[in-house]
Amino acid sequence: MNDEMLHAYLQHHWVGSSAGAALFQRVGRSHSDPDVAARVRRLSIEVNDDREALRQIIVATGAAPSRVAATTGRAMELAGRLKPNGRVVRRSPLSDLLELEALRDAVFGKRAGWQLLRAVSEDDVRLDPQQLDELVRRADDQLARLEDLHLRVARAVIDA
Repeated sequence: MNDEMLHAYLQHHWVGSSAGAALFQRVGRSHSDPDVAARVRRLSIEVNDDREALRQIIVATGAAPSRVAATTGRAMELAGRLKPNGRVVRRSPLSDLLELEALRDAVFGKRAGWQLLRAVSEDDVRLDPQQLDELVRRADDQLARLEDLHLRVARAVIDA
């Protein structure tokens, strides 16, 4: 196992995890449908738990989560807010839909990271295969819930 590559890979996921956690929190506060916002807030708790699991994995492999990377991830999430939405002053209904798509993308990325770590866990005793199986399962569950929310919001936005 090439620790340098593993640590770099984990730091990249730490950046994504930081951005994703910030995005989940923001969408949970700002989504125009109160029920969708509440569901995203519940998902946000899980995403933060998954981020903590990643932090523990980083430490278990002998590295430390980068504060610079975490700050970079949060800055990326802030920059992502500066997207054209066809509205100058107020929030576009399309923002609700695009943000849910971004949440799905974030969870897909997280899932890919867990899958890779699971694949290499057979050769690295620092990685717990059962924990990684559970993290992949959680990501699958999160994706299913986000897909339901995405389709619900898509219908509301497109049919409006």
